[in-house]
Amino acid sequence: MGRQGFGALVSDEQWALFLKAGSTRRFADGEPVIRQGEREDAVYMLAEGTVKVTAVRPDGIEALLALRGPGEALGEMSALTGRARTATVAASGGPCLTRVLSGAQFRLLLRRQGLDGALLEHLVLRQTEGESVRTEITALPSAQRIAAALLRLAALTGSDVGTAPGGQRGVVLRLGLSQREIGDWVGLSRASVAAEFRRLRDGGVIRTGRRYIAVLDVDRLRRTAAGEGGPLG
Repeated sequence: MGRQGFGALVSDEQWALFLKAGSTRRFADGEPVIRQGEREDAVYMLAEGTVKVTAVRPDGIEALLALRGPGEALGEMSALTGRARTATVAASGGPCLTRVLSGAQFRLLLRRQGLDGALLEHLVLRQTEGESVRTEITALPSAQRIAAALLRLAALTGSDVGTAPGGQRGVVLRLGLSQREIGDWVGLSRASVAAEFRRLRDGGVIRTGRRYIAVLDVDRLRRTAAGEGGPLG
């Protein structure tokens, strides 16, 4: 899996400089890296693991905004602007490893490497990412929504687990997400998510366990996301 986010826009050498400049900070599964509302002059370069980004809405409900993988810069906007954190970021699906830089260190490296343009591109892509993904997925019927969401999550957090029944390669998603969070992300109720998961399990497409989903038939999941192949179960 390649680097994501800001890390995908810089060279290996440039990314290594950011990691070298920081101090190591590890976070256990579920432990917050950044808390919404706090003010902190620090940027966390995500070296290993996956984090989930959530925010408490005005109605008091915590909503899942995104999942992010290695290569991301976390908290860079508030470190650069001095504003309070706009979301909570926590390790998800396992521990994560970060390298922590002060806002001053981060700005200095950007300037020395001529990466102001890369940072701007990163911020624009991040701003539109959540909106475009949600709009795209929520326009689909519920079965396609769940399949499309699982494919996106597999691309972000999946790890190969060998040949599954039927000769397909299996992918395990260690998400650290509840069905309610997944439903909120794709615009479905928890009951609808549970029903679609049951159909996918009965059809031999996925297997679920405590804090993981194993995709046993990636090709069939893709066909489901595309609205092909008829109903499952």
